[in-house]
Amino acid sequence: MRFDLNILGCSGAVPAYGRFPTMQLLNVQERLYMIDCGEGAQIRFSDFNVKWGKLSHIFISHHHGDHVLGLPGLLSSMGLNHRTAPLLVFGPPKVGQFLEQACAFTKHLSFPVHFHEVDPALHKVVFENKALEVYTLPLRHSVPATGYLFREKERPRSMRGEQIERYNIPYTAIPDIKAGADFLSPDHGNVPNEVLTLPPPRSRSFAFCSDTAYEESLLSYIYGVDLLYHESTFLQKHHGQALETGHSTVQEAAMMARNADVRTLVLGHYSTRYPVLDRVLQEAIPIFPNTILGSDGLIVPLMLNP
Repeated sequence: MRFDLNILGCSGAVPAYGRFPTMQLLNVQERLYMIDCGEGAQIRFSDFNVKWGKLSHIFISHHHGDHVLGLPGLLSSMGLNHRTAPLLVFGPPKVGQFLEQACAFTKHLSFPVHFHEVDPALHKVVFENKALEVYTLPLRHSVPATGYLFREKERPRSMRGEQIERYNIPYTAIPDIKAGADFLSPDHGNVPNEVLTLPPPRSRSFAFCSDTAYEESLLSYIYGVDLLYHESTFLQKHHGQALETGHSTVQEAAMMARNADVRTLVLGHYSTRYPVLDRVLQEAIPIFPNTILGSDGLIVPLMLNP
């Protein structure tokens, strides 16, 4: 089952060098969840052949322009493509104010848009369905901002096909067995669940942390995630600028990944000071070797884990 991160934009506040502002798509079982919606979002959907109809939820971190200015164009393009399915948008309060204005001035809006306000100071579940739970992550930025943690729900155990026949298990008993129950056989007595089933793959997880300064409290919330996206706006020589603006350096992003014991780190939200990003990766690798340099169009698949 798919669990892929697609980076549509990896630039900081200003689009530059072919890099669009922050926007990402998470594909979970062919349903798309958008995270932030920077300027030119509808262009990136077209560039990377993203199907509009699969997008039903957008999660916005904060109200700065490079994270929300793509909403009016995206909404308009969806309307012009005759969308009718509802769209649910999550974000801090000022995102809702911006969304209201965007909807008011967007023509051809043929579908309902619902806003779900989140508290950026809290770590809590804000959305769930059969496959997924989404938590907010309190960030530390110049304005109230929230990250998001996407975590797959645990799947049921898998039946061993040969054991169904061996113990003559009726199909009506299978749902309970897959949920963890033993089976009471007339001929064999109590058959333990582990004899009848295989454990499911480990649930996958993705944490989005942008925009934020290095924030120690995040460690417990994102510990052990499969994939961490952490902003890396500045090289270490511009650490003072990072402190002033509520952003992180590359080294701080790598430290977060190392200290949270994540599997993979992907970097992004690069300052326009850096037309070439080689130095960015060079600063991260010594601290956290399993680092990926985020780029527009990059797809990072999360494989099923045993």
